[in-house]
Amino acid sequence: MTEQNTPRCACESGIEPAGGPKRIIFACAGASKAGQLTNEAAVRLTKEGYGNTACTASLAVGMPSIKKKVEAADEVVVIDGCPVGCARQIAEKAGITPDQEILVTDFGIGKGGSLDLPEEDVETVVSAAWEGKGRTEEEKERRPSGGCGCGCGCEGSTDTLVIEWRHIGRDIENTCERCSETGKAVRETVDQIRAALEDAGITVKFVENVLPHDAIADSNIILFNGVPLEDLIEGMEVTSTPCSSCACITGQDDVECRAVDYGGERYESIPPELIARAVLKALGLE
Repeated sequence: MTEQNTPRCACESGIEPAGGPKRIIFACAGASKAGQLTNEAAVRLTKEGYGNTACTASLAVGMPSIKKKVEAADEVVVIDGCPVGCARQIAEKAGITPDQEILVTDFGIGKGGSLDLPEEDVETVVSAAWEGKGRTEEEKERRPSGGCGCGCGCEGSTDTLVIEWRHIGRDIENTCERCSETGKAVRETVDQIRAALEDAGITVKFVENVLPHDAIADSNIILFNGVPLEDLIEGMEVTSTPCSSCACITGQDDVECRAVDYGGERYESIPPELIARAVLKALGLE
């Protein structure tokens, strides 16, 4: 198996993180849009250092070389396009129980349609793998999200931080004014912290997901490894205020958009200092 750059524990214990260094990825690579997304996501994950994609067809025909790679892996990840679970079934018939199964259709991505693969769909699947969303309950217990994850017993950070920003509109330049300001603040914060965190062995990923107009209640939310900003910072409360910009985008009247109350202030856009504090909280560093 190709050697990977293994992130070290951020607590400096010197123990390598359990379950992270060697992952093997099997994608169903079916003919549908969802199937092709699995292959694109597997390639992206390999390039990002998450693991190594392997030939699912070789596993199906029982190639000895692929079985050796599986034996050398700490974690087997399958990415299936739909609930039929072709990659999972192939693995199971080969006597392999996957540690993770990511289902593309679980994220509201249709199976059929055009074979064009939107970047946001690819990022959704890639982020799901990084966040361990496809792990079995047994694996979740074995690889708890709290602490650094290396088994040293500290309360330190995990080795991956996924920061997800959700909003309506097409992109950061074509959303409501407050969402746009938040998006710029998130990117600014990520740019500032990335080098320092990666020096400490923490991989930082930024994901931007565009929501449909009927999900405006969730627009301008920031998630840190799946946890909302307001759940990380004690005393922060979510509210909503009228937003004429969102009204223009959605074509609706009297539209309200998310805001947060904290420390006696109301924030319609989230400033970099609150984002940075949430990062520390998410990593167990504050």
